[in-house]
Amino acid sequence: MNLQEYIDKAQKALQNHDYDNAIIFFDKAIDLDANNAKLYSERGVTHFHLKHNLKALADMDKAVELEPNNSYRYSSRAFIKGACRMTDEAIADYQKCIELDPDDAIAYNNLGLLQEQMGWKKQAEDNFDKADTLEGVLKDRNINLPEPEEEITEEVLDELISKPIKEQKQIEDVEEIELTKMEVAKSVFTNKSVFKEFLAFIKNGFKIKE
Repeated sequence: MNLQEYIDKAQKALQNHDYDNAIIFFDKAIDLDANNAKLYSERGVTHFHLKHNLKALADMDKAVELEPNNSYRYSSRAFIKGACRMTDEAIADYQKCIELDPDDAIAYNNLGLLQEQMGWKKQAEDNFDKADTLEGVLKDRNINLPEPEEEITEEVLDELISKPIKEQKQIEDVEEIELTKMEVAKSVFTNKSVFKEFLAFIKNGFKIKE
């Protein structure tokens, strides 16, 4: 198979939650194109799904090395570092992302979440203010969100998760992360911070830009 065929099979496996086979196909694609930052990033996302956090970070490090001026390489690595409780390192990556792309609302939002965890309330509030456009993006897609703490039904959860995935599969040249309903249901709408983080996933988690 050629490079594009391996990429297509990897992405198809990823969409089907067949992460082990997705890794195999991404490995083969990287063997053919070892300087493709997007491939490392996609494989890193796949490792993250499998809870292979060290491998995920290694791939994100390689993506940053290959594209040091691409703001999203820092943002995607920061998200994984935050999930691994590498808070200081994640904050530094979000700050680098914002330095490269001052209009990245997701980076401001997620940076605010980490600053809130550190007890830096003023800095967090400033960054949440800069990320207020997130909810507007959702409204533009005609997605009505319940308020935090409001009980979430199966029907609403299906709408929140399935609709953005279906819409964004029409967009070319993006990476995708699909959260399962069980993963989301464990935490979404239980507190303000997680609610804000879910907004970030809807805006940018299902669609990872170049």
